[in-house]
Amino acid sequence: MTNQWQTQHERGNRFVLQFLTWVALHLGRRAIFFILCFVVTHYFLVATKARRASRDFLTHALQRAPSWWEIYCHLLTFAVVSIDRIYFLSGREALFDVRVHGNELFHDYHKRGCFLLTSHMGNTDAIRVMGMGDRRKLLPVRILLDIQHNANALRLIQKLDPVLATLVIDARTPAPALALLLSEAINDGQFVGIMADRCTEGDRTTPINFLGKPAHFPQGVWQLASILQAPVITCFGIYKGGNRYDLHFELISERLGSSRKDRAEAINAGMLLYANRVQELARNNPFNWFNFYDFWQDE
Repeated sequence: MTNQWQTQHERGNRFVLQFLTWVALHLGRRAIFFILCFVVTHYFLVATKARRASRDFLTHALQRAPSWWEIYCHLLTFAVVSIDRIYFLSGREALFDVRVHGNELFHDYHKRGCFLLTSHMGNTDAIRVMGMGDRRKLLPVRILLDIQHNANALRLIQKLDPVLATLVIDARTPAPALALLLSEAINDGQFVGIMADRCTEGDRTTPINFLGKPAHFPQGVWQLASILQAPVITCFGIYKGGNRYDLHFELISERLGSSRKDRAEAINAGMLLYANRVQELARNNPFNWFNFYDFWQDE
């Protein structure tokens, strides 16, 4: 699958992002929402690639052509969820009505960690903060992040949650060193949060039917989870409008294969479960999908 998303630079002037962060923290969600409406209106008019990607995705998810208003709402949802990250990272989770489904899974992983596989859908910071219902008892998450491609995101984390920033693992770490870091984190009872829906250059991929058309999903994280014999849990923080988020946690596998012989079959089964779960949530909550590029395009 194409890695065209890697050629798309993070949008947003640094000064503008700092201004929006200040407004969010000092004037509140209502004030920032009105500002976002103007920002997104401008973005809707000038960002033809994002608008086209939104239309193409919504056509698949809704099984019909979307209206211009639905495309606008899609972009606005992305903006709102992006700003809500500021509140979750700065410890203001009390602003939200968060409903958690499946967090009882974590009672079984208090001594050894697991892989938390999510996607570019909804709000992953909501998952980290609210998973245990108490910010003082955060899920000990190590975030795997492409630092070079997500410089603005890292700066935001460093500013609002310096402790979390120290736990970020650079996704471009050489493979042997990366495997060692992940192994240490899992054995130390930490949770490794990874976006498992985008392919990078050189990835081995598996084509899976997604919203009626084959899409390629990366195998790398699944191979690591299998080699490390780590449990795999999917996690999604779906924005439901207003101040509400629904968090979904689901066990994919306690162990992806008990031997090298059955590893490939276990990985394929896990990837299919993951892709089907993402597909289900995308159909039911299409405005939460934040892959603004041709997700199905092959090279």
